[in-house]
Amino acid sequence: MAYKSISVEITQEHFERSIKGSPREAIKELIWNACDADAQNIEVTFGYAGLPGAETVSDIYVKDDGHGIPVDCIEEYFGKYGLSRKSVAEKSPAGRIYHGKLGQGRYKAMAAGNFVDWLSVFRDEDGNLYSSEVHINSGSRMDIRYSETAGKTDAEHTGTTVHIHGIADDKIGAISKITDPMEMMPDLLTTFAPYLLAYTDITIKYDGATIDPVRQIKKQDEKELVFVEEGKGPVKARVSAITWKQAQFNKLFICGNSGVVYAELDYGPLQKSSTSIYLMGDLFEHMHRENLLAMGRANPAYAYFEDEAKKFAKELIGEQEADDAATEVTRIKEEGIYPYEGEPEDEIRKAERDVFDVLAVQVNRAVPQLKTSPRQTKKLTYRLMREAINTNPASIKTILTEVFNLTQQQQDDLAELLTHTHLPEIIDTAKTVSDRLVFLQVLEQMVYNNSIGAPIKERTQFHKVLLKELWIFGEKYTLGTSDQSLRNLLKAHIKCLGRDELLPEIPPEAIDDLTRIPDICLFQQICPSYENFEHLVIELKRPTLTLTLKELDQIRDYALTVADNPMFDKNRTKWHFILLGQDLDQRVRSALENQVIGDGNYYNAGNISISVFEWSKIIQDNKLKYEYLRKKLNHQLSDDPNFAVDYLRAKHAELFPTKEKEDK
Repeated sequence: MAYKSISVEITQEHFERSIKGSPREAIKELIWNACDADAQNIEVTFGYAGLPGAETVSDIYVKDDGHGIPVDCIEEYFGKYGLSRKSVAEKSPAGRIYHGKLGQGRYKAMAAGNFVDWLSVFRDEDGNLYSSEVHINSGSRMDIRYSETAGKTDAEHTGTTVHIHGIADDKIGAISKITDPMEMMPDLLTTFAPYLLAYTDITIKYDGATIDPVRQIKKQDEKELVFVEEGKGPVKARVSAITWKQAQFNKLFICGNSGVVYAELDYGPLQKSSTSIYLMGDLFEHMHRENLLAMGRANPAYAYFEDEAKKFAKELIGEQEADDAATEVTRIKEEGIYPYEGEPEDEIRKAERDVFDVLAVQVNRAVPQLKTSPRQTKKLTYRLMREAINTNPASIKTILTEVFNLTQQQQDDLAELLTHTHLPEIIDTAKTVSDRLVFLQVLEQMVYNNSIGAPIKERTQFHKVLLKELWIFGEKYTLGTSDQSLRNLLKAHIKCLGRDELLPEIPPEAIDDLTRIPDICLFQQICPSYENFEHLVIELKRPTLTLTLKELDQIRDYALTVADNPMFDKNRTKWHFILLGQDLDQRVRSALENQVIGDGNYYNAGNISISVFEWSKIIQDNKLKYEYLRKKLNHQLSDDPNFAVDYLRAKHAELFPTKEKEDK
């Protein structure tokens, strides 16, 4: 078969977003594409490679019996990222409402593998069946190869098979996890349920397991909503709540009238239940077509419907929790392990019992093995829960889960350890190590992921984040000055030496030229003796900057200023001037290579040194320092592409406000 090539018009940002997305979302998008192609049968399967007993997933297949991809439509479908025939047509040829509209879903497949092939069978105007092929290699920067002409085929029906292969090593773990239907089924079930309930002729199979929402629904509640704006006609929508028998994928879904899901929203109260909420209406279809859902709450009708859906969900969940609590408390009382006796004496004690009753339900959900534990274990557990209610009940589920997973030896080790130290100190120490490992991952993303690091400002963000993580430069240092002139550094230095009496005697001419402002100066906290001191003067640049001779001259100027000024002690104090950046240009590398005094060292004489390092050295040195503890803690690094951004917004909200907060 002869092939042609086209280059997709796609920005680097969109290209990287496609590759770094979630394999889970990639598979869901391909299923939606099959639905949009009027497929009645859709099946996801996997291929494996490797030695028997040690196979790893190597291939993903999404097969459908839809109308296929005609050869003369390939350039239209694949040629331009962000354009699609769906953007001008509201329904498929069979009358289904489209899920996609921007022509981006097909490229999300690259989040799962480096190579994606579309093998398609379509029917021409005369009813004859022909085949076509499309091949994408993410390494060729979106240069697509496809069939030049249609080929005759003896296939029995139309359809498309998407084959994803060339799975990267860093994706194998995530993909292996979702090859298990039990892992993926709740997500698929809740996402496609309203669509499958609306179009009952569709069958979706995932590695042999059929997505059947009807069999998994425990109960379904629905409410009609109407929004009336002055001077305009009423806008209608409806909210549907599905309570599942087993699924625990709890979200608020924004859908069209037909059940096509356009957006997913997290809603805290839903996490307590087995309920999914679907907000459905023509308004959302219209906003989806106009690409306005991202700004949904700017539309008064949308905001009203979302708020009403959340109220509906909250009321429904409250009723469910009350029923569940009553059932669970009855069981506990019948077993004689309820931690309260008689009737509550007053309203305060009644409220405490109400909290316990709800918490007992949540703990049994979080720790299923509690129900089958020995009676004495359950009795003690509920007693501890009663005592913990007034401290931190939200943490009980996690704590109990971990305690129940301890082996007998680990329980004995914990008991012995607690004879030498206290549990809060153990927790604080482990938390410190965990926090540092997380920050190293975030710092690496800030410096070496340009999409994250490029927007970060040098002084107002990057600098201030590092001020809270000075341990990366060494445990023995403490903050001397930050973003202050050499004049203030001199004063802090004199105080560090314990010579405060010299401050009033500093002659004006000694500080006239000390106006330059280094980023951070660190003083050694613990000196080997009172006769020796050590200071670090660190110059930071924005995360993604490549260092040039300009930056090298800047740190050199700081060092020479300190060296030439007699007020800065050089007899008992060692001054290290350090320049840090993402990368070094060739002229800086050459300047460092001409020195013979150590890796990264540019100058070293008279208790003054100048060093230039890439951030990779600082990061790797710290990773090696904590690697043993990371393994002992079994600390898992996040593979979420949004992890660094979410961390910065949560940990440093004052420095990285969300768009909503910026607007306010």
